[in-house]
Amino acid sequence: MIVDDTKFSSAVVRKLLQLDGFTDIRVADTAIDALAMLKQRNADVLLADWLMPGMDGLELTQLVRELNRRKNVFTYIVLLTAKEENEDLKQAFAQGVDDFVGKTSMKTHLLPRVHAAQRISRFQNSLLQRELALKEQFRALTLLNQVDPATGIGNQVFMEQQLSRYLKQHKGRNGHIGLLLCRFDNLAHMSALHDESFKNQLLKAAGDRLRDTARPMDDIARINDNTLALSLYGNESNFTTHKLVRRVQEALLIRAYSTSMGFASLTGTLHYEVIDANAKATQTASEVISAALEHLEQMADGQSVHLWAPDDKEA
Repeated sequence: MIVDDTKFSSAVVRKLLQLDGFTDIRVADTAIDALAMLKQRNADVLLADWLMPGMDGLELTQLVRELNRRKNVFTYIVLLTAKEENEDLKQAFAQGVDDFVGKTSMKTHLLPRVHAAQRISRFQNSLLQRELALKEQFRALTLLNQVDPATGIGNQVFMEQQLSRYLKQHKGRNGHIGLLLCRFDNLAHMSALHDESFKNQLLKAAGDRLRDTARPMDDIARINDNTLALSLYGNESNFTTHKLVRRVQEALLIRAYSTSMGFASLTGTLHYEVIDANAKATQTASEVISAALEHLEQMADGQSVHLWAPDDKEA
């Protein structure tokens, strides 16, 4: 892209580039026009006159660099100038200019500088694209690391992340977090009778039911091989009712599941406890989940419901 308020000068530069084989050349009469064009499509190399009315080459350089940052691209900026004082050049380099071509030596210096600029720009843009691709891969892997592949709901990493966020948000606001666990006591037996894929069918169906039962703001996850978790949030310790617990029990442990092997039933134990996010002894999300699993482990197998009050006494 050529940016020059003097049409004759921009025509001379364009002619030199065309004679050397360049075809994708855009010309802007002002810095404002150049920015508008760059927003639509980046340029590998920007050749701009330093002294222009309204906005000069240095001001344009700073705005192009900001645009580059937002669009994750790189533009090699060459100023065309009659200035040759060292102090002027130092100032320009400090403000993001990559190179200069003196107007008196344009015929001999312009094309070699443009070719070098194009090589550097394309290499920089390829690096930026590779970096972006790696970031996307990392983001995808991070997401996958929070999803249980068998059920499609969150895993323990996801639940710990959500609980950590809510523990921080509710701290000092009298907030409470309810954690409802459902352990499937006969899941290992069902898997032994059939196979792993059959067990995953049941877990997937249970996860779907738990998602349907939960409120939109609640979080669900599979936190170990045979346990699903539902986290709930509220201001008072009694914000979760026995009715909700019974509804989860009916969805997961009473209604039969339709599978490829016919109908099957899961038996298990529900355990619910309330965490006071504003308690003096601050708990981490990992400690909350570990304590809840330890309490659940104390429960006998069978289709039963156990509630724990905030003082860890069975209610």
